[in-house]
Amino acid sequence: MSEENHILKDASELLSQNQDLYRLLVHGVRDYAIFLLSPSGYIQTWNPGAEKIKGYTAKEIIGKHFSIFYPEAAIQIKHPEMELAYAKLHGRFEEEGWRLKKDGSRFWANVVITAIFSSDNGQLIGYSKITRDLTDRKILEDRLSNTLEELRKSEERARLLTESVSDYAIFMLTPEGKVASWNHGAQKIKGYAAEEIIGKHFSVFYPEEANQRKYTEYEISRALQDGRFEDEGWRVRKDGTMFWANVVITPLYNPEGKLIGFSKITRDLSERRKNEELQRKNKELHKVNTDLDNFVYAASHDLKAPISNLEGLISLLKEDMGPEHAKHEEVMNRIDKSISRLNNIILDLTDVTRVQNEEVQVEEVKLNDLVQEVEGSLENLIFSRSATIEKDFSGFDRLCYSRKNLRSILFNLISNAIKYAAPDRKPLVRVKTEKQNNKYILSVSDNGLGISEKHQQKIFSMFRRVHTHVEGTGLGLYLVKRILENSDDHIVVESEEGKGSTFRLYFHQGQE
Repeated sequence: MSEENHILKDASELLSQNQDLYRLLVHGVRDYAIFLLSPSGYIQTWNPGAEKIKGYTAKEIIGKHFSIFYPEAAIQIKHPEMELAYAKLHGRFEEEGWRLKKDGSRFWANVVITAIFSSDNGQLIGYSKITRDLTDRKILEDRLSNTLEELRKSEERARLLTESVSDYAIFMLTPEGKVASWNHGAQKIKGYAAEEIIGKHFSVFYPEEANQRKYTEYEISRALQDGRFEDEGWRVRKDGTMFWANVVITPLYNPEGKLIGFSKITRDLSERRKNEELQRKNKELHKVNTDLDNFVYAASHDLKAPISNLEGLISLLKEDMGPEHAKHEEVMNRIDKSISRLNNIILDLTDVTRVQNEEVQVEEVKLNDLVQEVEGSLENLIFSRSATIEKDFSGFDRLCYSRKNLRSILFNLISNAIKYAAPDRKPLVRVKTEKQNNKYILSVSDNGLGISEKHQQKIFSMFRRVHTHVEGTGLGLYLVKRILENSDDHIVVESEEGKGSTFRLYFHQGQE
């Protein structure tokens, strides 16, 4: 008799001796696959639980090797043989893994293999194998694991998102109002590093006046009452500077409904508030300018009649005085000049209001023709001062603009360039065009007296005159600036005392 057959005979005798017990304890179990293996792994017994779990009847499976239950990958690495060897060496082997049913489907199994030895000589006579189908538990565990992993990833993403946000201060408060977390945006906006602020009460961000009236307690109570609190107001940075903040405080509860703290999101709206304040001041300034324009318009019109009357009365006075008029010629000339200057002021004021209110007609203007027209109007002034006007329209020779307004601009700039000439040299005026970065630039340069740096921005104000020895109303450059600003263009001046000035006009649209 071979050793294998001898061992099986011993196993049969053992089973025969305990047949009743085996029947009661094994055959009545249906939730566990309980069967015996020979020392080399062949199936010797089969209970109803094994048939239920694995799908084989006893007749189909007894005598086959138990590796039939293992996936191909496990068989390739001789995993079934390793289990038996381990159980023989250590007395027991347990693991969980995928096993196969008769129909080829997989199930997640808990497997316990126990080595059985003869009580007489200690010889291995076989193995008991107990298998449980834990597929439902595995699916549940996998789902739970996936859910936990997704939650972990979600929390990680939320943490990374919160920490990476730099335009919002996002942090947690304890139920008592102490800072519990701190993101990069909070450090950027408020100035505190995390180690400096965590654990401190959030009232540190509030002005003293707000803390005296316990405003932080009010915010917390409103958040608890309404589920959310939002406010705008002044807050304090670490360095003591103030900023205008939008604040949202939200209470946080655990699944049992217990308050665990508050989330607090703060935005720095200082720039927005500054812009709103600037818009408000601009509206006020616009109203003042409108009122001023209305006043100037009314005043200029109301003064025309008295001046006309005054001119008529002076003329009558001269006729009435007859030959005596010569004795008072100097006084009369002064009166005439004063009336003339007053007339010029009224005309310039009328131009200011016209520029502000009239509808402009844009057309293609040939710059050389327009400058020649201005030269014609200034012929006497150019001749009397021996002035030279040089023109360079190589940048562009045409401009889409209001012809009337462009003529007014050039007339004022060229006439000023001649009037404010240096006494030791003849006036030289250069009119030039160029294009830079889609900007059309027209410049008027002179070699005159120049303007000191402190006066360069003031010259564009109403009634502002730098050189009082030259007659003028102080409205010309103001008028030029207003015309340009009305079409979203602008003017800049570069000047050096004793050498001359250059006025550059920047137009946002033009045409060659």
